[in-house]
Amino acid sequence: MTSSHRGQVLSLYKQILRISKLWKSNTGQHEDTKVERYYIKHECQRLFRRNKSETSNEKVHEYIKEAETRIALAQHYGIPYPRLMNVPHNVLSPNKASQFKRDQRILQQATPIYLKSYENNRKSSG
Repeated sequence: MTSSHRGQVLSLYKQILRISKLWKSNTGQHEDTKVERYYIKHECQRLFRRNKSETSNEKVHEYIKEAETRIALAQHYGIPYPRLMNVPHNVLSPNKASQFKRDQRILQQATPIYLKSYENNRKSSG
């Protein structure tokens, strides 16, 4: 992480941890609240630790934008988990191996910023 982003990243990290402590589930169930608080805290820690050695200003800015978007979505919808991505069925090729790279490119371009970390996690674990 570059020194120009350090303050912004630390502030964002503290903000997310504060949100996890104050989070209340939409269901009103105490167990759901505990599970969602745990998810927020540990997802935050996992992503910040994974990206702590990033030196590219462009990448750091992208991660900051993703975190801010995820916070806004979670607070707006009251759900800390990622929202699903919708790709119209007529955009992708129907089971044609020759179109696989094209379809992958379309999916990559259609992936919203708030799902980038999930996509990267799938690639590294798969």
